[in-house]
Amino acid sequence: MSILFTNCKIPFGTGNKSVKSCFRVDAGKFGKFDETLPPISGEKVIDLNGNLVLPGGIDPHVHFNTPGYEERETFENGSAFAATGGITTVIDMPCTSLPPVTTLENLKIKLQAIGGHSHVDYALWGGVSGNCLADKRWRQHMADLWNAGVVGFKTYSLSGMATFTHLSPEELEQVIEAASEIGALIGHHAEAAEIVLPILKELIEFGRTDPKAYAESRPAVAEISAVERFIRAVSDNHASGHIVHVSTGVATKLIGEAKRAGIDISGETCPHYLSFSEEDLIENGSVLKTAPVVKTKDDSANLWKALADGDLAFAASDHAPCPAEQKQTGSIWTDYGGISGTGTLLPFMYSEGFRKGRITLAQLVELTSMNAAKRFGIYPKKGAFLAGSDADFVVIDEQQDTTIHGGNFPSKGKLTPFENWQIAGKIVATYLRGRRIYSESEGVAEDRIGKWIRRKD
Repeated sequence: MSILFTNCKIPFGTGNKSVKSCFRVDAGKFGKFDETLPPISGEKVIDLNGNLVLPGGIDPHVHFNTPGYEERETFENGSAFAATGGITTVIDMPCTSLPPVTTLENLKIKLQAIGGHSHVDYALWGGVSGNCLADKRWRQHMADLWNAGVVGFKTYSLSGMATFTHLSPEELEQVIEAASEIGALIGHHAEAAEIVLPILKELIEFGRTDPKAYAESRPAVAEISAVERFIRAVSDNHASGHIVHVSTGVATKLIGEAKRAGIDISGETCPHYLSFSEEDLIENGSVLKTAPVVKTKDDSANLWKALADGDLAFAASDHAPCPAEQKQTGSIWTDYGGISGTGTLLPFMYSEGFRKGRITLAQLVELTSMNAAKRFGIYPKKGAFLAGSDADFVVIDEQQDTTIHGGNFPSKGKLTPFENWQIAGKIVATYLRGRRIYSESEGVAEDRIGKWIRRKD
């Protein structure tokens, strides 16, 4: 039976325009949108109370840790948190689960582990690590994963994970070449190991354990150097590349210049890079420990500009939480690095981006949904208000505000650098394929109806 949703506003065209609308959902898909629609006999009608409705958010960078690291996060907890923040699709990383998603067999293990445990739909990254290249079949593993429907392959030029080691520059070049041969997208964590590791060694030898030492160990030049190298390799191999969690304004300039030169490159950034600086890390400690490190206020301003200008394609959370005690070990080097954020991503972008005039309403839709869907091959199934698209949407009451309290997060990670931030707007409901998975009054729905979304070529 179809459902008619009435009395709402939806974005229209470019800029900040929205229009009064009704829309019909049938079998989990959007039907017609119009200013008024008469109900069909027997049809359920839901009044959205004049609120703003946006396409369901897509968070293209999460670490939900199932299977293998569930003491930090699980797909059930992480996806519940996503739903509270209007996220209806996440793209989970391959490196923080055991085994890592580097072969078709490992992909099947992961899918088996997370099936029936997600409140939102999910796509998956594959990965290629330094560990993988010892297997002569690594190119075949990439082809198998790509054919199975992963959205791309995550790589690192600096990694602290024994189960997912980084690639040397020569190895990265080989992987990019292999990706180009099969038409696959390469995602990259861009920090140059040859710059970071000697500094890190020296700081540890000096006995430094403070947050400032962590910032000193991962300078801006490490990201900039790695971004330059990655763009060059993508260009030389006529490949497609995506740089995750960009933290410096210089890197955004390099990405923008490469795009305008015809190179198939994209980038993302995260709310913490848009909001915090090294001084905040020094003051607040490991609640802000992540990699790359938060940089300067000028970098934050330039990242916002890059989102508005199109040099960066979208925002992502890089959700990588942990229990509080793992960030309170007494040393910045052993404190866990990662920030809990999938449920605050879209509300942050709405409030600090759109409502503060840094981006338009149309850009908000692009940066939180449409652009990621297009880049990762799941559009127009996701990220669109089109007839036949999945009826994923979020309802925002623009007259209310929200105060962020980590203790309310369904995530296992309750610490947040945004603690006590008051932001404009309130998520009052989230719908996945026409079914309500979250409401302000009733919380997260018990049914876990999330499905795996394969990339479509």
